[in-house]
Amino acid sequence: MDLESELREAMAEHTAEASAPASLAAAVRHRHRRRVARIRTTVGIAAVAVVAIAAVPSYRSMNAGPVSSSRTPTSTGAAAVPPGPEKPPASGPARPPHSTDGPGAGSSRQPTAPGTTPGRNGGPLPTAGGRPAPPAWVTYLPSGLSAAGPCRTERSGRETSTTCRWRGASGSVEVRVVRGMGLDGPESLATFPGVPKPTTVRGRRAVMSDRPDSGRQVAWLDRPGVGVLVVAGGAARDRLLQIAEGVRL
Repeated sequence: MDLESELREAMAEHTAEASAPASLAAAVRHRHRRRVARIRTTVGIAAVAVVAIAAVPSYRSMNAGPVSSSRTPTSTGAAAVPPGPEKPPASGPARPPHSTDGPGAGSSRQPTAPGTTPGRNGGPLPTAGGRPAPPAWVTYLPSGLSAAGPCRTERSGRETSTTCRWRGASGSVEVRVVRGMGLDGPESLATFPGVPKPTTVRGRRAVMSDRPDSGRQVAWLDRPGVGVLVVAGGAARDRLLQIAEGVRL
């Protein structure tokens, strides 16, 4: 006999005299009904809670008033006024914008070459006395001077020189601009009698000396290939460096 058979016989002997009560089946059925009722009650309460929570936002949205609009009502009954006809442009020649020729003033004119003074149709600009005004690159002259004539431009070999002269009660002034690649220093612009005195013009090395005609001259290289010589006589010689500082090429 195996172990399983022995256990089965032992259990049968132990329970042979035991008997189940008659109310056991009824008690089991009663307990099952109570459990089912408890589950149904719990599910019902949960469903009611979900419905109540979902109904709150709907209730609030139904009771909310209409949102007022910030737009200003426009009248649709008024007819739109059509724009009036455009006025034709005034007849006559158009006036060019006003511009000035003074140094530093904003102007749409193209810069003029040394030796020419801008005026109407490109000609010289006359002064009150009928003489041409100083070119734009000469920004200072002593009072009492007037142009001895228009600036002259001459060519000599590979060099081009432009000379402007002024005379008057203050003496005389001559400004000469020389352009050429053969310029190697201010000494090559003129003959300097005696020992020239070194000086500077707007930070550039220059040489100055007196002339036999009681005048005074100063020369410097404004930039490579461009030299300037200024000669002053009479009372203007005392303002020689001031005149030279006013030459702006």
